[in-house]
Amino acid sequence: MSRKNIPSEKKELEKLITNYEAAKAENRQLYLDGDQLADISDWYASRSKFEEAQEAVTYGLQLHPGNTDLLVEQAYLYLDTRNLQKAKQVLDSITEAYDPEVKMLKAELLLNEGQLEETRSLLATIEDADELGRICEVVYLYLEMGYPDMAKEWMEKGEKTYSETKEFMALQADYALATQQLDSAIKIYNQLLDIEPYNTPYWTGLAKCYFFQSKWSKAIEACDFALAADESDGEAYTTKAHSFFQLNNFDNSIENYKKAMEYKAVSPDMGYMFIGLCYSAKEDWEKANEYYDKVIDFLEKNNGNESALSIDIYTNKANALAELGRYKEAHQTCKKISKIHPKDATILLTEGKIYLLERKLEKARICFIKLSDIDSSIDMYYMIACAYMENNYEIESQYYLEKVYALDPKFEDVAEKLSVCSLAYGDIESFFKYNNDCAHPVTEEALAGLINYACQNEEQRKIFKKILARMKKEKKESKKNKGK
Repeated sequence: MSRKNIPSEKKELEKLITNYEAAKAENRQLYLDGDQLADISDWYASRSKFEEAQEAVTYGLQLHPGNTDLLVEQAYLYLDTRNLQKAKQVLDSITEAYDPEVKMLKAELLLNEGQLEETRSLLATIEDADELGRICEVVYLYLEMGYPDMAKEWMEKGEKTYSETKEFMALQADYALATQQLDSAIKIYNQLLDIEPYNTPYWTGLAKCYFFQSKWSKAIEACDFALAADESDGEAYTTKAHSFFQLNNFDNSIENYKKAMEYKAVSPDMGYMFIGLCYSAKEDWEKANEYYDKVIDFLEKNNGNESALSIDIYTNKANALAELGRYKEAHQTCKKISKIHPKDATILLTEGKIYLLERKLEKARICFIKLSDIDSSIDMYYMIACAYMENNYEIESQYYLEKVYALDPKFEDVAEKLSVCSLAYGDIESFFKYNNDCAHPVTEEALAGLINYACQNEEQRKIFKKILARMKKEKKESKKNKGK
């Protein structure tokens, strides 16, 4: 979460930090005001240097016991590291409960607990609620915490007074981006760039818009403009990396994820995970496994194995090990994470896939039956079907595809997959049933091509000829009926 202590001037802050670090290096005391040390701590925290940030706060509280700015900063540090209980304890120790910054801190803690009405009531009591800076702060708080509807009323508050200001325009663009009003956001970012063509955040915001519109190349181009203005902008590297990944350019994606990590825009666990996924996509399973291990080491050192991210990491690692033929280690990896998350469907799905790679069909079947007891959703049936199909178990795949089809004939490409299964088994009636529901059905021309080039035996050729003859007959009858 971004801080509420706003440094006066960038150059002044840089000078403060230089003096502070020089004093630390020389092991001498440097007297600074509480708000100055809070700004120094904020600077470290914004770069994910939480130990240095905490050190600055601790030093500040030794000089200024009970200082509100420093206590607020300390509470935010605990929020950054997801220690809500300690953040509450710090909040309770602050005597100046009326201070706007203290109220903003309390509002964030309330939002973390889902206490929306209490948050709304508290923010309504802030003295400077009509000032542009506070409006921006509240809007970003709501957006970052996932409550865009509550941000809307503050947007309307600001629009009455500040609609012509550049700062409010930037807020409008960010709000439109966060609420997926992408065309509107693009328009405003471009207006802002006409005013400030070298503004990195505007370019980065524009890049994100293009990313969400699946315009990957335009997103990369916008990131390049952002980085031309500020080559240390981690967000631009992150969006650029995501875009290269979507374009299957995994080497460039890895390079940019590493830059994003260097500039602290991506935490180590997320950065290593993204890089691991790139290597998985490249089918470089050794490197993928290496990076998943880096994530696991980070999670274990930071007590993060209980997070949802840990499931993805362990299952991806298990899959990489299985692809390397290290099946025993793959199963051990699944068992390790299943002890922490005993009823997670993803782990069972992964273990079933490993058994399929081992050609242990019965063990895979038992795994998928257990999985269906936990999660019998259409998505899970589809994933099980795909797992069987990828390993050339067509009969088992068809069983689950038919479950999907019964729930929703238009789901994904289930009709296409079932029509292919029907062709493979020579089930002409089923082929026509499923082919009619396909978004892109097999045509006469395509079938003729299969007859000429793709058939492996005479029996298949006969079946395909029967289907082609029936297609022509139905087409002829349809024309005749239309003529009547």
